[in-house]
Amino acid sequence: MNLKLTRRQFGQAAIATTVVATVGTFVNKTLAQTPSSDILGLVAGSTITDDLATPEIESTENIEQTISKVIALSTSQPLVVRSLNRGLILTSPPILEFADQITGFAILKDGTQVVATTSTTDNRADQLTRLLVLGASPKTVTISALKKQETIIDLFTRKNGSLGALVGKRNGTSPMSIVSINSQTGQITDEDKLSGNVRVTTVAECPDGNLYGISVDRQGTTSLLQINSKNQTTPLTFNAQPWNSGFSGLVCSSSNELFALGARRYESPKYLHTINKSTGVITRIKDFDVARIAI
Repeated sequence: MNLKLTRRQFGQAAIATTVVATVGTFVNKTLAQTPSSDILGLVAGSTITDDLATPEIESTENIEQTISKVIALSTSQPLVVRSLNRGLILTSPPILEFADQITGFAILKDGTQVVATTSTTDNRADQLTRLLVLGASPKTVTISALKKQETIIDLFTRKNGSLGALVGKRNGTSPMSIVSINSQTGQITDEDKLSGNVRVTTVAECPDGNLYGISVDRQGTTSLLQINSKNQTTPLTFNAQPWNSGFSGLVCSSSNELFALGARRYESPKYLHTINKSTGVITRIKDFDVARIAI
């Protein structure tokens, strides 16, 4: 049977092939990096297809010989990992379902990259929240012990290099808990409940053992919360103005410096910032338009 595709369809298939072909090369490079040596960003692969797609052309080509070497286009999306300074690091096979939302990204001590996703539909009630462990052969890990309306709000790397998570209701409201998760089995341990009225969007644990979160009140006022110090809060400011947009990512460097991912209200793209832990002053570094960050 002769298969005929438009140039656009062929271009999309070629993209999918490239996605899989790059995995082995870039995974080895990524795992060779020291986890704390660079800030990485994670984004769904659909955001890069506009740059790569071939323009629509009326004519068709007989690609019977070629199509056998090209994987079938998937209804899933790849995950793309980018370095703040070095560009593309890793492109996974199509593993993110279109109904899934990226809710966390962390790099463990051994270099393993772990992604948390939450389904935005109830059609997969048995697997609303899951972990995707990236690598040459990405695998899915089911999370155990989550209650019906609970989900992972954020992932972070614990000071010992293991996986930590912020757990709360699917709508992002309190109560919330800080937990540890076995990235191989999905088992949750060491649950530490936060104060009932605290709403946190992202968490980072520094090598010195201090645990920080970004808290947002109902008016949008955003503060730095030191979770393991009686929930001490420091209001955040940018250009001498209160920051009222929250942040979608928070990480801590090996020198205990905090970096946050976000943008002001009605501003695009997202940017990477530093946060002064003592004063709450935010300093912008550069644009970094990704969904989540890890270090």
